[in-house]
Parts: sequence; structure tokens; C-alpha cells
Amino acid sequence: MITKTKNRAAFTLVELIVVLMILVGLAAILIPAVTDMVGRTNASSSVANISEVANSVQRYETQFLSYPNNLDSLMTDLAGADLDTLTAALTAATVDVTLTAPTRAPLTTAGITSVGIHTAGDNTFQPATATALTDTTVLKGLTPAAQVALGLETTGVADKYILLGLGTISDMTGKTNIDAPVYFPETGTLNPDSVYGRFIAVFQITDGTDPLVRAKLTLIITPTAEGLNSGLSKYFVISSNL
Repeated sequence: MITKTKNRAAFTLVELIVVLMILVGLAAILIPAVTDMVGRTNASSSVANISEVANSVQRYETQFLSYPNNLDSLMTDLAGADLDTLTAALTAATVDVTLTAPTRAPLTTAGITSVGIHTAGDNTFQPATATALTDTTVLKGLTPAAQVALGLETTGVADKYILLGLGTISDMTGKTNIDAPVYFPETGTLNPDSVYGRFIAVFQITDGTDPLVRAKLTLIITPTAEGLNSGLSKYFVISSNL
């Protein structure tokens, strides 16, 4: 009599446990690698974009003998109401700077006579309204600690630098840029649809005591308050952990 052997239709418990252990081991290897890859992509793209944005501003200045006008104020008015979609890191690195006639003059000489004002709740992609600067306009500036962290100063100086975003109504758009560049976020919480995601130009307006004759571009930073040096440092720290 011939006996037929039934085909096995399922894994045994031991086999399932072995498969699960393999999957857990693979996850332990792959999840950190994927996380590091996102971090490295963010850091490398930020460094590349900072350099490209800086070159665009410098090309504009060379071609038109002035800096682009109508850069974004990081306020919702000229009186000092913060744009509420700024990142926490940028808010911590900035402080209000109230212009005066002497400190507005360097900006005027450099071609910056008006800024783009966003209304409360505006995200990155909503255009600002061009608004003329006055002798009492409040802009965002770098805190002394942020100046040191970004490598601008060994000891920070109040009211020396002001920050302006490279938004869509900037005079650069259609000239040295096809469109205003957007920051590539590292996490979903920094989605440019919900936070301000433009690159930001840092201009020096005083020598630490007296106003400059002409404002000077000193740095491009991300909307998370990172510059070229800090971006490179972040990239190499992540890479060293691989």
C-alpha cells in the first residue's frame, strides 16, 4: 500500500521565531542607516544651497551694483510683531533690532529700501507685501550668542546685523534666481507649508559702534539658523557615526 505524504502548509513556531529575529536584526541595522541618510541629505543639500544662494546674491550685487530689494521681513508689520511661522531655532537665535535714521542709511545706500511683509499665519509660499522701511522699522537681528555660534564674532555685538528672507517678491526672482529657493527640511515638523522655509541673508549695518556707509552681506543661513560652517560640521558628525 502506497502512503501519500501531505504537503506542509505553514511554518512551525520555531521557524516563525527565527524569521522574526532576522527581521528585528535587519531593522536594528537599517533604521539608523535610513535616519542618518535623511540627516546627511539635509545637511549636504543645505550646504550646497547656502553656497548657491550666496552666489546668487553676490551676482545680483555685481550686476546691478546694489543688493536685491524687497527681501522678506521676518515680521508681520514694521512695529515688531514676529512672523509666527518662524522655527524655534531661528526665534532663539534672533532679537528685535529697531532701525534709526543712521542705521537705515546703510541699507538705503545698498539698495534695500523696502521689505516684504507677511501677514500672521502666512506660510512659505504666500507672497509678502512690499513695504517701505522707515526710521523706526523693527527687523530681526542676530543675538550676540548666535553671532559667535555662526563664526561672525568672537564676542557678539548688539544691533550689528539684521536678517532678511529671500522670498518670492525679492528683486532677485527672475534675474539671478528663477524662483525663491526653499529649504529642504530634515523632519516633517519643518514642512515649509507650515513654517517659514526660505534662506535668510545676514547683513551687517554697523561696525559695532557706528553705522557703516553701506550695508554688507556677511552670511546666508537656513530657517533653522544654521550657516555654512555649522552645516558642514553637522554633516561630518553624522557621517562619523556610520
